Amino acid sequence: MRYLLNCLLLLLVTKAQTQELYIFSNPASNIPAKALVAKVGTKTMRSYHNNEREFRFMPELQLGLTKNWMLTGNASFSNMFFQSKQQFESARLYTKYRFYSNDEVHKHFRAAVYAAGAWSNNPLVYQELNLEGDNSGLQIGVVATQLVNKFAASAGVAYVRQLERKDKLFLGYPFSNNALQYNLSMGYLLFPLKYENYKQTNLNLYCEVLAQQNTDVKVGFIDIAPAVQLIFNSSTRFNVGARYQLTGNAHRMADRSMFISLEHYFLNALK
Repeated sequence: MRYLLNCLLLLLVTKAQTQELYIFSNPASNIPAKALVAKVGTKTMRSYHNNEREFRFMPELQLGLTKNWMLTGNASFSNMFFQSKQQFESARLYTKYRFYSNDEVHKHFRAAVYAAGAWSNNPLVYQELNLEGDNSGLQIGVVATQLVNKFAASAGVAYVRQLERKDKLFLGYPFSNNALQYNLSMGYLLFPLKYENYKQTNLNLYCEVLAQQNTDVKVGFIDIAPAVQLIFNSSTRFNVGARYQLTGNAHRMADRSMFISLEHYFLNALK
């Protein structure tokens, strides 16, 4: 009976929010209270310096502390930044608090604030700032999500401050310590056309626009990131996405990359 209730709860959660489970950004919604999500992701790109294929592996755990508050911890291992083999690279802690929710039938609007802190073993090499392996730093942001039937859209803005302590590698261009990041993310539930049970496979299509503008050095970029997502038994998600630069003048590790991840929900893991 308890297993049946858990499956029913997860079905309701998935049905309400499946099209806002974005690949490259986070919505204002949280994972269910007392739930645990285990995730592993891989990012790959061709290096700007030698055109060789590089990989970053990112194991992650998400905890639903309450219905409004969640906590995420992850690490990364990579052969990026002039490394010849895979090695430990970074650790990151992320928390999000949903402060507003207006829920209706097949429709809701939610808003949340979030913060993150990261430590990275990498020196400051590129003008692009991010806390997903590249840089040590702090981030604070706000995001809002609107869902209507099978379509969901999120918009967010965040401030990032890099805190590298290692010597910067002088490569002939100025470095930035501060940046504003923006995202506009859209998702559409393509299948199933009608929900009948929790074992139905969901197919979601996504398109995200991701931008950064450095504030102390006038460089930035705008990326587009299409993605596909499959959800099995309302509990396991498989994500495949690609990210391409549309425009920009920032010196980056790469202007295109690919991301693949697999994650699984454990309801009532926190008792």
